[in-house]
Amino acid sequence: MPSERNLELYSEIKEIYSKYGKNLIFVDFTGMNVESINSFRREIKKRGAFYKVVKNTIGYRFLKEDVGLDLPELFVGVNGVIFADDNAFFDVLRYVVKLEKDNPIKIKNSLFENRVYNRDATIELSKLPSKSELIGYVVGAVGSSVSSFVYTINNVVQSFVLVLKAIEDKK
Repeated sequence: MPSERNLELYSEIKEIYSKYGKNLIFVDFTGMNVESINSFRREIKKRGAFYKVVKNTIGYRFLKEDVGLDLPELFVGVNGVIFADDNAFFDVLRYVVKLEKDNPIKIKNSLFENRVYNRDATIELSKLPSKSELIGYVVGAVGSSVSSFVYTINNVVQSFVLVLKAIEDKK
């Protein structure tokens, strides 16, 4: 029978998961002092995500029972977990990859759209544009095409008017 404290932690993880998103980044925070961890936590929150140190057994049971993913390999060693939705995931991931270069925090793996990515694949994911960036590219491309079309139509109309004006001037 789980202890009352573990049931509270389980409920807390469930609430964070539903509020902040279904994409997870697992990090090893060994070597970071309390001040660094608190600063990291604030920066993650500013970017629209949530950072929590998760007990391995509770994290594993949550993913297995509530999410339907049996992934014991994610819960080995020390785990800090970043919970992020689709919009915040890439921004947060880029931040952590950049931070990792000069700090003891290390990316372990990630769970993005119910697929597990190892450390190397997670770092490669950080190089991809986010969904909102892709939408921006598409809107820009469509807008550019529409502008070109409007310009072409306008040019045809303008040429027609100039031909009519030339005919009128000739008579």
